[in-house]
Amino acid sequence: MPNKINVLDSGYVALVDSMGGDKAVIEGARRCYMSEPQGESADSKLIRHLIAKDHGTPFEHAYFRFDVKCPIFVARQWIRHRIGTYNEMSLRYCLAKRDFYTPENLSGEALEIYKKTINGAFDAYEAIVASGVKREQARGVLPLSLYTLYYWTVNARSLMNFLKLRLDKAAQPEIQEYAKALLEIFRETMPVTAKAFEEKVMPK
Repeated sequence: MPNKINVLDSGYVALVDSMGGDKAVIEGARRCYMSEPQGESADSKLIRHLIAKDHGTPFEHAYFRFDVKCPIFVARQWIRHRIGTYNEMSLRYCLAKRDFYTPENLSGEALEIYKKTINGAFDAYEAIVASGVKREQARGVLPLSLYTLYYWTVNARSLMNFLKLRLDKAAQPEIQEYAKALLEIFRETMPVTAKAFEEKVMPK
């Protein structure tokens, strides 16, 4: 199973831990009716039925914890998915590194301006910190392309909602790339649920 997938030029998504999987979904759903396990085929059929009918609560028994490194502008889109738990590296306490995202499609003068502007912002940040200003204030000059790090704990229901929205062609390309990496890990960790999700919910 891919426990870490590189994304963009310097980012990644890594699966730190998971709990429950497809089995937890089946157990949660069967508790509603106090029904007994009926084999893999029946379990797969049940999961497909749950997804088709948008009966989401059984999927909340399966959890993932991801380690994410992404540009700040991607993170700010990401955290709009509120049904999840986040702990992000704090630039109040941590010194920012000169680690930023550069879009592949930039070239020539545009690329030169982009890098010059961002490096200038880092020069200013480092000078301000060196002068004795607190990091929490100096960070105000840093660019949105700066990479940030956080843990994201999310249940399978909320993960599928994230994937549905962020794999859509209308989503920003950068966050789509993170969604593709998450989908790959989802397929490996909960294969029955992921297959049903792709068949019945995924943007076409």
